Amino acid sequence: MKAALLVLLLAAPQWLVAEPGFTPLFDGETLTRWTLLPREQPSGQWHFESGTLVVDGKPGNLASNEEYGDFDLRIEWKIGPMGNSGVFYRVAEPGNPASTAIEYQIADNARKASVENPDRRSGAAYGLYAPRTAVSHQPGDWNSLRIVAQGQHVEHWLNGQKVTSFDIGSDDFRRRAEAKFPGRAGFAEARRGRIVLQDHGSKVWFRNARIRVLD
Repeated sequence: MKAALLVLLLAAPQWLVAEPGFTPLFDGETLTRWTLLPREQPSGQWHFESGTLVVDGKPGNLASNEEYGDFDLRIEWKIGPMGNSGVFYRVAEPGNPASTAIEYQIADNARKASVENPDRRSGAAYGLYAPRTAVSHQPGDWNSLRIVAQGQHVEHWLNGQKVTSFDIGSDDFRRRAEAKFPGRAGFAEARRGRIVLQDHGSKVWFRNARIRVLD
């Protein structure tokens, strides 16, 4: 039995084998751990290509079935030219997660919105904190995302480098949130919620999504 398991692990692509302590969120074939949040007029679809999750068009966001509080989330991603997407976390309410939760920005930094707004570049906490350094790869190349959330403290990592960190509820966070999202009562206050992958009309690829629970 152990020999058979070893053969399977050696035969699997490296990005399908999670590190010890991490739980895989994709099985490379089905979306049994995820729920589609369809749009009123959906287009395109989420599907797997050779074990990689791909979104085309705007079928709706994809939400994890499980909720997470404190965690270490890691995902590999790539995006097409001028593309835009994101990963929301601690999403506790239905509807548009942008109204209630923080977004880890995924983007081609050459697109106009990212050139003009540093807080819309890859690795940013969208609209709140810009990445300290530009370390994302060219469109079509793989990047590694990491989000570490422990209580109020959050870190965004990109390609092995910590690109921003902040404390939810701090005076600085509240000031930035009110300036960017005025009138959104309860924004980012949930301490537990779902992981949500955004559809934004761009073709985006995700693989090797895994999470380690810290609470």
